[in-house]
Order: sequence, then C-alpha cells, then structure tokens
Amino acid sequence: MKNYKFLLGVGILIVALSACTKSFLEREPKGALSEKDYFQTDNAAMKLVANCYGPMLDGWGYTVNKVALGDESVDNADGGGSDPGDRPQTIEVGRGRPLASNSLLQEMWNNRYSGIGKCNLAIENILSNWENLIAGGGKVSEETKARYIAEVKFLRAWYYFDLIWVFKEVPLVVSTLKPDIRLPKSTVEELRTQIYKDLDEAINTASFPRSSTLPKAEKGRANKDAAYALKARAALFFAGLMESSKMTGNSGEEYGIAKTSAEQVVKTGNLSLLPDFQDLYRGDYKVGPYSQESIFSVLRAYIPAIGFGGDAFAIMNVGRNNVGGYGGNTPTRDLALAFENRDPRKMFTIISDGDVFSTSSGGQEVHNYRGYYNDFNLQHSRKAFVPQQYRIQNDLSRSNWGPYWIRYSEVLLVYAEALLKTNASNVDVVKYINEVRKRAFVTTSKIDQPAISRKFGQGLAAVSEAEFNATLAVKITDNLLKAIKQERRVELALEGFRLYDLVRWNEYASTMSTFYTKYGFADKGVNAGENSWPFPIPQTEIDRSNGVLVQNSNY
Repeated sequence: MKNYKFLLGVGILIVALSACTKSFLEREPKGALSEKDYFQTDNAAMKLVANCYGPMLDGWGYTVNKVALGDESVDNADGGGSDPGDRPQTIEVGRGRPLASNSLLQEMWNNRYSGIGKCNLAIENILSNWENLIAGGGKVSEETKARYIAEVKFLRAWYYFDLIWVFKEVPLVVSTLKPDIRLPKSTVEELRTQIYKDLDEAINTASFPRSSTLPKAEKGRANKDAAYALKARAALFFAGLMESSKMTGNSGEEYGIAKTSAEQVVKTGNLSLLPDFQDLYRGDYKVGPYSQESIFSVLRAYIPAIGFGGDAFAIMNVGRNNVGGYGGNTPTRDLALAFENRDPRKMFTIISDGDVFSTSSGGQEVHNYRGYYNDFNLQHSRKAFVPQQYRIQNDLSRSNWGPYWIRYSEVLLVYAEALLKTNASNVDVVKYINEVRKRAFVTTSKIDQPAISRKFGQGLAAVSEAEFNATLAVKITDNLLKAIKQERRVELALEGFRLYDLVRWNEYASTMSTFYTKYGFADKGVNAGENSWPFPIPQTEIDRSNGVLVQNSNY
C-alpha cells in the first residue's frame, strides 16, 4: 500500500505553519504542527515531493487540458461533447484567435503554476531542513535528498515547458513569493536558460536514477532519461522558434543540444520499444506503463480504500450513448487519412462508429457515435478507451487508464530529426525512423483483442521483415524531414504533441488554413494566421498584476 501511495500520487495534505505572533489567548493551535516540527516527522520530504506531482493527477486540469490544447485545437481532433455549446473554449482555440478570457487557457495557466509553486516550496523546504529530515525512523540519506531535489527540478522544468509551447513568454518564478508580489513576463530566452539549468542539475545528480533501473513500484517517478528527453524535446522547439525568428539564438547549436540529449537516452538508456503497439493501449494498462518504452507516465488505478479514482480523460474522451462516455476528443477525418492503409496504428488510435467490442458479460457493445457533436467525424480515440473487461463494474471512471507523457518512440523520432538537422548521415536518420515504423508494420498485432469488429482492422495482414524493408521502410533517398513529420503525426496522435510540432515547424497557420478550406467544420482554422500563436495570456492574470503583466503583442 505504501508503494501505491507514491506510485499513484495520492494527494498529500501538508500542514506547515509559518512563525507568527501568538493569538490574543496566547494558545498554540491544537492538532497543528509548526514548520519545524513537521520536518521532523517521518517522510516529510517525500510527501513534499509527492505533492509536486499533484497537478498532473488532475484529470480535467492536466490530462484533458493538455490533449485539448495539443490535439483538439489543431487538425488531429475536434473537441466533441454533447453539442456545440458543450466545449466552446476548445472550439474557440481551434478557430485560431482565442479570447484572453478563454477558460481552456486559464485552466492551463492555473494548473501549471500550481505545480511550479509546489516545486518551489518543496525545494526551499527540503534545502532549509536538510539535516532534520527522517524516514523510517532514521536520517534521510544524502543521496535520497539529492534525488528529491533533482526530481522536483525536473517537474518544475516540465510545468514551465508546458506554458512555453502555449504562451511562449510567462513570468519566471523560482522561489515562494508573498501574495502581493507580481512579476512581469520573462523572455523565452530567459525561460529556456532556467529550464536547461533545472534539467542539467537534475541530470548531473548521481542518485537520480535511469528509467530502466526503476523498480515497478517507482514507475511514474521522474528519472534521468525523462530529463534528457524533455531537454531534447524543448531544444527542438527552441530551435524551430530560432529558425523562424521567433526567438534569438543559433538554431544549429540548439539542434545539437537536442541531438546530444536524445543520444543519451538512445545510446545509454538501455530502453526499447514494446514489440506490439497494442500493449500500450489495449486497455488493461498492465504492460505498457511498466515497460522499457514508458519513460515518464502517470499511473492510475481505482483504489477506493485510499480515495483514489481513475482519470477523467478515460470517460471524457469516450463515445456517448451506449458506450457511456462524454463524447470528447473526436479524431478528425484528416487524421484518419494520414495513416497508411497497412498501418495497424490507425486501428489502435481511432475507433469508428459501428465498431463492436466485447462486453464484460460476453455480449456485444456496438459503438454508436451519432446524435451528438461527433456527427461529422464519427470517430473516437482508441487510446482513451478502456473496454468493459478492464474496468471495475463496467465504470469508465474506474480503470487503470493513464497517459504516457514520454515514450521511447518519441525519443527515437526526436533523435532522428536532430541528426538530420545537424547533417548526420542519412543512414543513421533512417535507422531510427524505421525502428519505429518496423514495430508498427511488422511486430504489432493486426487484431484488436478486446474487439469483435473494427473498421480500421479490415484488410490488415502480416508483414514480413523482408517485405517491410522492400516496400515500407523509409529510404535514404526519401524526403527525410517529411518522413519524420509523418511518423510523428501517426505514432504520437492524440497524445498532445500536434500543436507543439506545428508551431516549431512554423506550419501552424498554413496547416490550419488548409484544414478550414478542406473541411470547414465548426469554422476550425477560420482565423488561423501568423499572429495566432502564442496564445493570449489570461486576462484575469493581467488584471491581478495591476499592469505588471502585459498581454502578448499579437493579441
């Protein structure tokens, strides 16, 4: 049970009272600990660290929010829901000129700064109480304390990078502030420096473990490979902004940072892809989250004994009607067309109206996606869906569903792109693209095991390695950047990456304008242009700052 409490990130209530003058009765409050006394309690530091993961456990404020901004705001998915008025905040961002009052943007701001604040509090208090920390009746070792700090610095960098790919420039807060303090935006260059500082300090901590060495009970915790991968992901983004003159810096050097960071994961991480893509998304979540492909994820389970439930994502983004979900996150026709006909990842990414799954009682569940705000696409995410046999009491909110935030396949594609951008051998570039593609075409199942009938499973057949090499593998003479872009879209679809990619490739405006012209549904992309991104800072934050925080110049 103790392992579950960290592994699943059970919310921790931390009572820490600052020194102050005594009340008029000169009485110490009953049932409360002073800050000094709290840090002499068992596992006080571990509880602070666990608290830093708390915002990521917010299914609405983090998981649903991140994928809404990353995929539903662009050409991979629509917001869905019961009707056009169900999720207007997502529709508004998708049109390309969201208002500063947009609640989806406000939600991200609040959630990520909550995480940053928790990280700042943890770092300061662990450092100031370094000698007093205990666990299991004894002193916390120097190595464990150093690991705690590294872990929290990674998380702080993680939350900041989320803010950057949406808002670009935000206030940089690296210490606890008094409530009346307001800070202006820092430049993206200053934010980059702080993110790299946090990640480098984490990486250089000897006791910060590699992902492959984490015991099962610690999967889901930050690790050295996650830090390398985040640095590589961030470097690709910054390099793209430099190429399009959206920030200062040398893009070639930045791609070099991405290459070096990803290379550490690929060459020294002892990680690997699962042979079968289905093991990631079948619905049981007993294989994927504990595999060497999962570098950083949020593990969930329904454990009422400790007050822990499933992620809202797994009911929000599942079909309505007889399926029982809320109908959000409807993959677009455009995403479906992006997959090659023989690619089984299409089946494991998108469910179609009329697909049939087995029920827990041995019957049939025919997915009916009509009669709500999905009549245009008639599709839902297979990556969000947990079939009945993997739920408790057939309840979509009671399952082990959890998101993968860093997978090894992403790192391989980051490495391939960084190699290409730093003029490495095309032989090396195609090697890593094809490592991802070979898993998809050759070793991934051609049958969705919990299903009875799948539209996108029709016609799928086994592919031998020889056939793959002859007809499906990317060749060194191909347009390799185009191949990487294609592979990222289909491999990482509906996992929150698409907006990040379009912005850094400087393709957001053209892609969304083309999408609007081709489809026109809900006016998605109608206002998309070169001044759409970065999205506006929430107006409430500007108002609270008394003029210290200013709106992005494009809004």
